[in-house]
Amino acid sequence: MPLNEKIKDYLLKNPSKLRSGYAKTAELFSTNYEQVRSVARKIRKTIGDKTHDPEKESIDISNSEDSKVVNVEKSIRIKSIDDLIKAANIDLDVWELEKFDIGTYEVTGFDVHNNPNTVTMYRMKAWFKPIKKSLNLDLLAKELREDLKDLSPLVKKREYDRDKKDKYLLEISAFDLHLGKIGIKGDEYSLEIASERLIEAVEHLLYRAQGYHIDKILFIVGQDLLNSDGDQPFPSTTKGTPQQNTNTGIDMYRAARKLLIRSINYLSEVAPVHVMVIPGNHDRESVMHLGDMLEVYYENNSNVCVDNSDSQMKMIVYGKNMVISDHGDGAKAASLPGIISQRYKNAWSDVDFVEVHRGHLHTNKAAKFQAIEELSGITVRNLSSMSATDSWHDSKGFIGNIKKAQAFLYHRINGLQGILNYNVSIK
Repeated sequence: MPLNEKIKDYLLKNPSKLRSGYAKTAELFSTNYEQVRSVARKIRKTIGDKTHDPEKESIDISNSEDSKVVNVEKSIRIKSIDDLIKAANIDLDVWELEKFDIGTYEVTGFDVHNNPNTVTMYRMKAWFKPIKKSLNLDLLAKELREDLKDLSPLVKKREYDRDKKDKYLLEISAFDLHLGKIGIKGDEYSLEIASERLIEAVEHLLYRAQGYHIDKILFIVGQDLLNSDGDQPFPSTTKGTPQQNTNTGIDMYRAARKLLIRSINYLSEVAPVHVMVIPGNHDRESVMHLGDMLEVYYENNSNVCVDNSDSQMKMIVYGKNMVISDHGDGAKAASLPGIISQRYKNAWSDVDFVEVHRGHLHTNKAAKFQAIEELSGITVRNLSSMSATDSWHDSKGFIGNIKKAQAFLYHRINGLQGILNYNVSIK
């Protein structure tokens, strides 16, 4: 057998020698280094480099009662923590992410044409811990049902004074309260401070409106009532923007629940209350859950109506007035006349005054758009916030806006007659 064939047969039986150890192989066959390397190159070019196939991926999972550790090595498909959670089948209803570490390195091999091919490999390690019982949604739902059982009495329809001719709708709007937000130094904020501001605003605005005969109260809730939409895997808005909070998501939710019930009960002592639930971009899902809770809580209360319908934009008609609210992070203001005329076309021709109240921008701003002939125009207002200034707004220079809540008085026939302000005093 020719020497080259002997070398080839040896290398094929020992593929690890195809890229290294040429000197020892040459010594074995009493030849030189270059002859062995030439034979090895021809083999690699013919059959491909089998010694440099991508490294095999490994996933190691270790479990204990109070922790789960997932270690991934040599992976080309697991590139993020979401990929790891999916690949390891982590149940996020049971486990929450505590921390993780990720790294990369490169491996170079050769294809069948002996061209170099570099692959990025990923390694990752993640630590998980059991979700605390206080964060368990099933447990929260059970506690909520127990609370409603104890706190939701059957309330008969009240006999309000309806003899006066001039009747008014009182709208109370306290937008963008952001329960749980961390305020900057000098503008401290907490669940207690936020709750106190809302209660004081409701009491103040109701007192200021006592000279009018209030026929109905519109109470708009939500509008970024909470600063974030849960804690998993970290506190964030509905779309995932990270947030820093003073409290856990459950604490914020419970504070909001108690605050809304207290405010609505107080308002219902004066007139029937229509509650309009408007989710924000920070708390969309949480506010829908709060709205669902309010629907259940006031189901047997004839003095309170809760609108927690699916639409992000909601509307009420009072006499010749149409009052609309959405958060303001969706449709542009210039598009609203066309949207409103189609969405509420059954009521559109029966009203003379249209007000659209939005949050999101934390500033007081109004614009008027000409509508169709039957209407004198649509007034769009971006309403202020009572929440503190956080570090992000401070760093962007978004400071100096007056923190306030507002009330609007609508005459049944003559439209908007007055705007009342509750200005927060920084203590």
